[in-house]
Amino acid sequence: MKITIGQFLLQQLRALNIEHIYGVPGDYNLALLEMIEHDDSVQFVGNCNELNASYAADGYARLNGAGALITTYGVGDLAALSGIAGAYAESSPVICLAGTPPLHAMKDHALLHHSLADGNFDNVMNCFKQFTVAQALITPENAAREIPRVIAAAWTEKKPVYLQLPSDICEVQIDIAEPVAPPQLPASDAHNLQLAAKALLQRLRAAKYPLMLVDQMVDRYQLQQLTIAVAQRFGIALTNMPTAKCIIPETTAGWMGGYSGNLSRPELFELMAKSDCVLSFGVRLVDSTTGYFSHQIPAAAQIDIQPYSLKFDNTAYPAVATADLLQALLDADEGPHAAPMAVLPNPHAQLAAPGDAPLDQAYFWQRMSRFIREDDVLVVENGTSGAAVGGMRMPDGVKVVNQPIWGSIGYTLPALLGTLMAAPQRRHMLFIGDGSFQLTAQEVSTLLRYEQKPIIFLINNDGYTIERYILGENSSYNDIGPWDYAKLPAVLNTQARPFCAAVETSQQLELALEHASRQETLAFIEVKLPMMDTPPVMKEFCNRCNSFNFGLTNPRRSA
Repeated sequence: MKITIGQFLLQQLRALNIEHIYGVPGDYNLALLEMIEHDDSVQFVGNCNELNASYAADGYARLNGAGALITTYGVGDLAALSGIAGAYAESSPVICLAGTPPLHAMKDHALLHHSLADGNFDNVMNCFKQFTVAQALITPENAAREIPRVIAAAWTEKKPVYLQLPSDICEVQIDIAEPVAPPQLPASDAHNLQLAAKALLQRLRAAKYPLMLVDQMVDRYQLQQLTIAVAQRFGIALTNMPTAKCIIPETTAGWMGGYSGNLSRPELFELMAKSDCVLSFGVRLVDSTTGYFSHQIPAAAQIDIQPYSLKFDNTAYPAVATADLLQALLDADEGPHAAPMAVLPNPHAQLAAPGDAPLDQAYFWQRMSRFIREDDVLVVENGTSGAAVGGMRMPDGVKVVNQPIWGSIGYTLPALLGTLMAAPQRRHMLFIGDGSFQLTAQEVSTLLRYEQKPIIFLINNDGYTIERYILGENSSYNDIGPWDYAKLPAVLNTQARPFCAAVETSQQLELALEHASRQETLAFIEVKLPMMDTPPVMKEFCNRCNSFNFGLTNPRRSA
């Protein structure tokens, strides 16, 4: 079967259900973009810069399963690299397609623009090798083999990959053996699976205080239903890392709340500390998700479950896919089912009646907890927004998109563009601080250009509040320029008619929410809050960050 390299590449992306590709045009990628221009099955979405494109592709992947972006060699690649690194840290399968100089020019080490003009075309590839799980320079000789290999690696490992496509070979025809099919996850070794399931079943039956600790892996490999089924069958309480907010529906019987070391609910922290069997699904114990390493998880209790392996009691079981393992547990257990577990109570504090008093963080987030509804997509920036949403009890079906490990501020606004296009039937809301917004604000123009209709809450607390609590409350480096945020969308697209409002009181907030709920257009609500007002958990987190980062040289000691 003959097909051009560019068409083959697009078919491989479509096999992963990728219908939108983000990026910025550049002379080296125009041949591929021209092909996309005339392809009805995939749409190129032009971003304001490549960093934003990488964030958008990440957001798209969180809801779609995989995402893609297009850059141009050198300048575009390196501009996107922080977003690719973030996708790696947060386990988001993003395919980065880079248009490169013509293949003959690279082989001849020509001195070209967008390079260092030294004839070296290995340096950019070497950069991406540090932040992707597979890479390739596509040639006519290797295209049929390397394109599927690299894209399959993204799907299998749930990490970003990098492909370089020289500008002169997009229309070159190659032979492929068979029609394009979606990549398949590796199968389990039957013998190892049997041994692993038997050993784990014995361990579960002997456990007095079993607990499931869920991380991103359960979402990325779509293991939610199997995980919950095993928990209910064996009467195992569930909790999740902050990186896995809402992956287990928070109305699930046996769900104990989120786990973040001793910043967790006291009952959960104590249960974890005394547990004799912790089923740990891809858990990474990072400073920002454990209350700065305040977790207490007994080492002897840990069952380390990874996507394709299992390890506990000093025995490793390779080639065991988690989905197969969970299903084997359900199939093998013939004993009585555990008694139904209780649903965690969800107390609601009484909300004050709207009035003319200035808004504060406590009121705003209490009101948001009532405004958020089932199946909403929440894109949440680090800082006060992340701290507040992390502590909320969410309705069923809510999807939370955040970046607590890589923590690149400004990520969420372009990521919102990706989530909107991946799930256009759902309501999407963004919670972003003013400091973070200033990094990627221009992407509001792209949202408006493509007629997207999210609800954006801009938390204006006059600068980097999270940094102020770590160090430098009154220092100038935590200040930012004052913007008239609510007027900005009209400037960024002169033809759109978004709803924009700046609110300072609860009554003003109610009016803005009523209008935004109509979903007629993009809604941009600037919420003005006091500079040093923040959820209490963020204050404690920042104190720990200060102590961890600066130690005996802490500037606060001399203050």
